[in-house]
Amino acid sequence: SVNMNGSKWFLCGFDSAFLWVRDRKLLLDVFSASGVFMAEVGETSIYNPEFKDWSVPLGRRFRALRIWMVFEYFGTSGVRSYIQQAIDQASWLRSKIEESALFEQPVQTKFGLVCVRSVKGEETTQQLAKHLSDLGYGIAPSKICEKDALRIALGSAATTQAHVEQLWKDMVTFAEH
Repeated sequence: SVNMNGSKWFLCGFDSAFLWVRDRKLLLDVFSASGVFMAEVGETSIYNPEFKDWSVPLGRRFRALRIWMVFEYFGTSGVRSYIQQAIDQASWLRSKIEESALFEQPVQTKFGLVCVRSVKGEETTQQLAKHLSDLGYGIAPSKICEKDALRIALGSAATTQAHVEQLWKDMVTFAEH
């Protein structure tokens, strides 16, 4: 089974998730809600699931509706394209960091996350974080193996390749001075 946060990749905003279940009977055995006060559906099947027993929050704040509307509006190809764009942007930035003598990647990441730090040390990495933040970038300072690093999460619907290229230029300009 897999549970994935929809707010990260699926343009669904806050508080939405996808749940794929290999064996739904196990899930139903754990979360089943029943009693004489609850209406019974009769026999449930893959085409007639009783979602109240899945512990899937379908009604509160219209979570399922948000997810459905994103797929209805963009279609699976549109969502796939959006995700691929973020992955491509992150891959481009990772390749630039690999080619540079100014930065290093403390861990190898995949998808839309890039972790980076200055080769000049902790203080320079902290100054870089402040500099990028002052320029308006949403950079998250972090610690990886007890050392400062920056977490750059790409995947906003508004982020273009030009934005990522400008981020890289700003990083290099700071590191060279």
